[in-house]
Amino acid sequence: MIPSFQKFPLRTEFLSFRRHASLAQTPHFRIYFSPSKISSLAVIVSKKSFKLASSRNWLKRLVYDHAWELVKTKNLSCVVLLKPIPLQKGPATQALLISELNCLNSI
Repeated sequence: MIPSFQKFPLRTEFLSFRRHASLAQTPHFRIYFSPSKISSLAVIVSKKSFKLASSRNWLKRLVYDHAWELVKTKNLSCVVLLKPIPLQKGPATQALLISELNCLNSI
């Protein structure tokens, strides 16, 4: 897990961040990123993607675990939004999402 002071702050700050951030899209993610002195990461998952909170939390942990090292080494502020596409929790979904998160390497 990442330290709490490096989690992305309030929603109001996200709206201003989104105006000047760059955008990268994959079939399941929309990733806003911007160079920053202090690395920060936020993951947003809607109920349309996963109805159960345990599944949404599983996805957030998955994204935090795989994206945090890339965000930290490149000094980025990053917000990852999961597109509202229904998914099933499982190893196949995990492998698919991890392969899509590797697009952060090219940023």
